[in-house]
Amino acid sequence: MQLADAINIHLQGAREWIQESLVLYTSSSLFTRKNIAVAAISSGVGYAVVKCIIYRLYFHPLVNIPGPPIDWIPFLGNLRESYLAEPGVLEKKWTKKYGGVVRLHGSWNNPMIMVSDPQLLKHIYTHRVYDFVKHPGDVLILEAVLGRGLLLAEGDLHRHQRKWLTPAFTAQAVRELSPLFYVPSVQLITKWRQACQEGNTTTLDISHGITLVTLDVIGLGAFGKPFNSVKYDGTDMENELSTSYRILFDPNPSLTQFLSILIPSLRFLPTAQHRRFARAERTVTKKTMEIVTQAMANKEGHSRKNNLLGLMIEQKDMYTGGELSAVDLKNQCMTFLAAGHETTSSALSWCLWLLAQHQDIQDALREEVKPIFESINLEHAMFKNDDTPEQLDANLPAADIVNQLPLLNNVFKETLRLTPTVPNTMRYTAKDIELGGYHIPKNTGVMLPIIVNLHDPEIWGDDVEQFKPERWDSLPASNVSPYEFAPFIAGARQCIGHRFAQLEFKIVLGLLLTHFQFFEEPGYRPSKRQFITMRPNPNLLLRVKPIQMQK
Repeated sequence: MQLADAINIHLQGAREWIQESLVLYTSSSLFTRKNIAVAAISSGVGYAVVKCIIYRLYFHPLVNIPGPPIDWIPFLGNLRESYLAEPGVLEKKWTKKYGGVVRLHGSWNNPMIMVSDPQLLKHIYTHRVYDFVKHPGDVLILEAVLGRGLLLAEGDLHRHQRKWLTPAFTAQAVRELSPLFYVPSVQLITKWRQACQEGNTTTLDISHGITLVTLDVIGLGAFGKPFNSVKYDGTDMENELSTSYRILFDPNPSLTQFLSILIPSLRFLPTAQHRRFARAERTVTKKTMEIVTQAMANKEGHSRKNNLLGLMIEQKDMYTGGELSAVDLKNQCMTFLAAGHETTSSALSWCLWLLAQHQDIQDALREEVKPIFESINLEHAMFKNDDTPEQLDANLPAADIVNQLPLLNNVFKETLRLTPTVPNTMRYTAKDIELGGYHIPKNTGVMLPIIVNLHDPEIWGDDVEQFKPERWDSLPASNVSPYEFAPFIAGARQCIGHRFAQLEFKIVLGLLLTHFQFFEEPGYRPSKRQFITMRPNPNLLLRVKPIQMQK
């Protein structure tokens, strides 16, 4: 008999003894109960030691995979050091030392693996995509924010949802929506010009303003509904969705939220922060359902040319052939709302942070975009009225022209390479799998550290940590595989809204650079923290100088 088999037998025996002790405890005298309680506690401690330390650290099937030792705090595995480090720091260090498949330990020292080898990632993203799924516990947490939409669907359900959602995200569909991307951006320009009194350089919270813009873009582009987050920010009419998302995407979890990784039931403690979180969740769910029910009652107002929700309403359920239910649409809309606005706002914030540190690149990019964007009629009615009238005489640049600007394209890609909005993502094996010569048991956690390949000097060169948009004009950057440069993932799980996000990013950035110059705030440096996305923590402050426009 193998030692690992013997340990498993011991663990099974310990579980049975604890269960029997509980039965005896309820039917025994007080003195006997005390003895049984002591014995049960001792057995429980012994069970935890054997399972979480002896078995998981020395006899688990993954112990033959190289990886770092656990941290000094019992049962925390590598969680504490991962929590304290900025995204990518440890992942790059471990990959360099141990290779493309690394064994780590999560809560209760539970073994997991980290995979960064591009060939293995191709295997995961394409050939075995539905054998690597999200953990039910993770889904329970994420669906409160994202809804149980495309992002959380698996298997046939994911295939079906992606099929009927695809028409809403084609290049042509995004081009038709692009005029709506300008409205919140122009409103933010007006706000920031007012904040910079008499044209003075002023310190502004860039990340806050941009988040409001991207939320409003989703409101107009996805639902045909003006959220007016920018317009009413700081007033009594402030949009409830924007205030709720500020709570839900807070990158600084409380102590109980961190400890809930070990003890999931702690998530349900009625702490003040948990109550605020629950209220925010309810608000997002309620507001999204209101948007959907209004749209379903007014289908004529949601034509195919107006918004993504109108496109989705016209789709058919793949199982029944009938119309999609309000709940189905609500779930998809929650996904677009949260993931759509948060990822783009994070990318834009990091881009302006990088450009503030590289004034030469900022100036060159301004020279490229200004001739395209300065002719926009900022006084047009579409930027003033909530019903977003026709864009005639607004002088909006065509989407194809924006997409053809070479430096803007390079800055977009280099921003996502250096500061990816989702540096890491997690999957779990749905079955036993052979991967990279290793046997990976069912229910094993699999971390996919996207940032590792984005910062690999063997792929990008020795200047990999530098912000150099020009690298995309030549090798090796112009020839990387989609599994080395995968800020939107790849394969069947690639972000369905990547075209939407890319064009939105370019339009917002082009407008802002046309009207403002951005500088670093002396002595200020935001840290990088990831909760779903990697955000500037606690925010992004920059010095903003208005640019005088010729009349």
